Amino acid sequence: MKKSLIILFVIVLLILLGVILYMTTEKTVTDREDLYGKAEEYLVSLEESQYTLKTKDSKSTDNISDFKVFTYLQKLGIKQKGNQFYVYAWATVQSYYVQDNQLEINSGYSAPHKFIIKNDEIIDCIMPEDGDRYAESIKEIFPEDIREKMKKLDNDERNINIKQQVDGYYAYLNENE
Repeated sequence: MKKSLIILFVIVLLILLGVILYMTTEKTVTDREDLYGKAEEYLVSLEESQYTLKTKDSKSTDNISDFKVFTYLQKLGIKQKGNQFYVYAWATVQSYYVQDNQLEINSGYSAPHKFIIKNDEIIDCIMPEDGDRYAESIKEIFPEDIREKMKKLDNDERNINIKQQVDGYYAYLNENE
């Protein structure tokens, strides 16, 4: 009787260990490309929420129109730990508006991001710290394989892609010349 209880205890313990290991290990995911779209939507909504006419030139705001956010994600990978997904991407975000028929940049940045997604909702977005803590925070936020991919990214690709989006969207401004 004691022997069978010990065996049962060992089996339950092994199952528990397996569940804990499953819940705490990050696994690479290849079938959730849709999560990059959620990340992009999130970035656009953040940028749109920060756009206000009050921050523009001291000129009259009567001639301000056509605010638009442009994004480009360089996909670095998606991992899963338990019921959370981690979407890694280098995101370039730029927003523009038209004032007096001239294209004006509202804001822009380019930085690596870690999006934490649970139940198909972004619950957090982590970026590296500025200044002296930048390199250390990169190591804390991004796994080694993602950091290696970051080293191989092409800056020109980001800039060219955003420029093409902006030029295409605001092409009507050149037609008036």
